[in-house]
Amino acid sequence: MNTIFIAILILILLVNRQLKPRPIKGNVFFLPLLLILFASYQAYQAGVEGGEGISLLLGAGMGLGVGWLQGRFTAVYQKNGIWMTVGSIWSIAIWLLSVPIRLIIKYGFVELMHINVHLTGEYAFAPILLSLGAIVLGRALYLISRYPLPLREAAGTTRYERRRARKSRMHID
Repeated sequence: MNTIFIAILILILLVNRQLKPRPIKGNVFFLPLLLILFASYQAYQAGVEGGEGISLLLGAGMGLGVGWLQGRFTAVYQKNGIWMTVGSIWSIAIWLLSVPIRLIIKYGFVELMHINVHLTGEYAFAPILLSLGAIVLGRALYLISRYPLPLREAAGTTRYERRRARKSRMHID
């Protein structure tokens, strides 16, 4: 019962985060690259071999595709001089469909091919982190390719400048 409650709570938080407008920040690559590098380090530490390495690459490739598709359904607009991004119902649906991708790779590739798995115990989250990092990276790559100017402007704007612009616009309006 507690697991179902936690899963529903995470789902609600995910939907809320996807539908909530957020300012575009200049460090759109930091989190996905951090996730990918950490997952790669964990895979190296665990001694991942051929078949399992291929499954990780498949997960990352599918994650990039899912992220790219999710980026197509992410709106970018300017509000009070600040570039904002907000997801849609479609981006939520794509995000939720990305969860079974890892399960398909795990049970459809790794288990059926009887591949020796090293990513267990403390390393068990490496495939999930790699897939999530690839999804966020794919979304960022799509947004940069589709909206280069807003992201370039956001990269040159600090958090304090965005806050100052928002406050000055609030006093004018």
